[in-house]
Order: sequence, then structure tokens, then C-alpha cells
Amino acid sequence: MRLIAICTGLVTPLVLKGGDGQARTTPSGIVKQAVSTLEKPLQIEVKPLGVVGDEQYDHTVHGGLDKAVYMMPCEHYPFWSEQRRLNGLSSELPWGMLGENLVCEGLSEENLLLGDELHIGDVILRVTQPREPCYKFAVRMGYSKAPKHMVQNGCSGWYLRVVKPGMIQAGSPIQKVSTGEGKTVLDQFRFLTRKGQLDLLD
Repeated sequence: MRLIAICTGLVTPLVLKGGDGQARTTPSGIVKQAVSTLEKPLQIEVKPLGVVGDEQYDHTVHGGLDKAVYMMPCEHYPFWSEQRRLNGLSSELPWGMLGENLVCEGLSEENLLLGDELHIGDVILRVTQPREPCYKFAVRMGYSKAPKHMVQNGCSGWYLRVVKPGMIQAGSPIQKVSTGEGKTVLDQFRFLTRKGQLDLLD
């Protein structure tokens, strides 16, 4: 298990198209870019409220102590690349495209429990909850069914609380310290999106 990339982004206007075809904008922090990669493993600081250089706009759904950092497995990227290709969009997805701060390898929603801790260098992060998709994710991905695809496939990623701040860099190994109890991230995601699961049957 290792850290593949660290991504940050500032709040910027996200362009939305309404049912009337008119464009409007809404502030969002979903647009992120890699600032530390395997090719350029720069050290980045993580503080109690998140990765230095990163911003969140709507703190009712992102940010705060329990959702300070958002992690996504790199293993999900081929799925999203293929969905974009099927919708006539570019399948070349840079790290951070899914709105995540940390891209990991070797972890998944199925093998992580709520409360598990991830030790990366001198930083300790605690798994708190899965991410739930919203309309901004659809806008970012470029097609309207992206949130449903996340619900259907359970590829949500997860939020983390910063237990111990410090410096991290891409390429660092990740040590999982499991609580051995509680729901998996996937089970909790299924519970939170149960209405969406029913909608998929329509």
C-alpha cells in the first residue's frame, strides 16, 4: 500500500448548464491538480483541517475535522476513464480529476473499516465516512450519470480526519492500523445511498 499522488485546488467557479441551456456558475473546490507525484515526490504539509494549499467551498458536505482529507484508490481510475470514453469524452484523467486530495494504491472501500487509521510518514489519518456524490461531480466528470455510476459501483473513496498532522509525499508507504470492528466504507456507502440504489432499479 502506498501513496500515489497528493492533489490540491482552490475554490473556483464551476460552469453548470441548466435545463434551459443557459450556463451559470457556482463556487467549488472539486477541481484539483497533483502537487506531489511518483515522478516529483514533493513533501506537502497536512494540517488538522486538510492539505496545505487546498480549499473546500461548501463545508456542509466537505471539509471540517471529520472530512479534512479525501482519499481515492488509483484502481478506480480505469473505470472512470472508460465511462468518459463511452460518453465521447477524453479518457485521459489526471490525478485529482475525481476531486480527491490523496490517491492511494492497495486500499479499497471493501477492505477499510470506519475508524481504521492510515499511517503515512509521520501523519496519521482516521477513516470517517465515504463520500456521497453530488451534481458537482457530474459536472466535473462531464456527463450526467456519473453520480449514479458511483452509487452503482461503490467507488466512492473516503474522508479522513487528521489525527496527527505532519509532512507527506507521494511514494510513501501506507500502514493500515485496523480497529477490527465497525462497518466497511462500502457498507456505509450502501447505507447512505440506499435511496439511490432503489432509483437504479427504475
